[in-house]
Amino acid sequence: MLHAALTASVLVGAAGLGLILLNLAVIPRLGPPGRAARRSPRVSVVIPARNEERDVEAAVRSHLAQDYPDFEVIVVEDRSSDATARVLEGIAREDSRLRVLAGVEPPPGWLGKPHALAQGAAAATGELLLFVDADVRYGPGALGEAVHYAEARRLDFLTLLPRIEMRGLWENVLMPYLFVAFFQAPGFLANWPRPRWVAAGGGAGNLVRRLAYDAVGGHAAIRASVVDDVRLGFAVKGAGYRFGLVRAESRIGVRMYRGFREVFDGFTKNAAYVYQGVPGTILFALTLLTLGSGLLPPAVLASAGLGARIPAADVALAAVALAVAVLARLVLAGSLGDPLWPAFSNPIMVAVWTGILSRSLYRRFVSRRLTWRGRDFEARRARF
Repeated sequence: MLHAALTASVLVGAAGLGLILLNLAVIPRLGPPGRAARRSPRVSVVIPARNEERDVEAAVRSHLAQDYPDFEVIVVEDRSSDATARVLEGIAREDSRLRVLAGVEPPPGWLGKPHALAQGAAAATGELLLFVDADVRYGPGALGEAVHYAEARRLDFLTLLPRIEMRGLWENVLMPYLFVAFFQAPGFLANWPRPRWVAAGGGAGNLVRRLAYDAVGGHAAIRASVVDDVRLGFAVKGAGYRFGLVRAESRIGVRMYRGFREVFDGFTKNAAYVYQGVPGTILFALTLLTLGSGLLPPAVLASAGLGARIPAADVALAAVALAVAVLARLVLAGSLGDPLWPAFSNPIMVAVWTGILSRSLYRRFVSRRLTWRGRDFEARRARF
């Protein structure tokens, strides 16, 4: 049994490495256009902000510094209890392109962030809407390059993959899981017209054509979504609109969380909600397989090191499985420009993320409470 499980761990690791190499080779990068854009449609950048005093100023100023010719920035100040509103008011006095909307409490059935984005979208005047979180910073040419990419390919939705900035021990150990999970899956299929149920989305930037957004019902259609940015991408592609995904780590950066506690609590909020429906069930099974394959080999090696009687062949298999996992991490980190040393902490990352997922599942199905940024919701009403 142990031998078969370790063999499976080696195969899972090899498959993950293969998918990383394939995704890195196939998913395009955002960069300067080869020729001038034929048109520059008006863009409305819509940002929800609740208790974001730490990051919102740098983020908003980065959007206002874009070299794109026709855009507006709309920030929905979602009833913050910190200095977010004061920071935004100060920026708005300096730059008329920033509009600060006073958000209202979400009505029954709505989660806070989708409701804030819906308010921003209702006030927007752009042909294109860029939904982006309040802690994401854009380089000066990012918006223009994204619009040109979407226009040249006649896309209705474009997801921008950012650089995840990490500082300190725990951020470097835990945050790479996001891209490890993505690049070890068939993410490249998001750029294919079919299957329609393979899509993506993210708080770093969802650029969507207004016509497509309205056609799928906007955020009202995903009002109870915990991961609304991902869900919006699925909704648009699922409706048959043209979808695109690009790597933008050289243009866009975000430091999502600071330290162990923020990472642990932040992902506890939404990790369990991606497992919904038939695709979610399949994803859950694959997640368990990959987590198990990440935990078993180091556990076997540690046991052998402590004197447990384990066949030499199984110890060798465990060493190979661990080496393949570390190699995959090194390849991905090197390609994304991230530090290499966290690859060697892969067993710790897997163990902590197993805890995050377990806690998130408990919150969703047992305690049935969803708490974030000072608001409580009933978990049974929340959705992917």
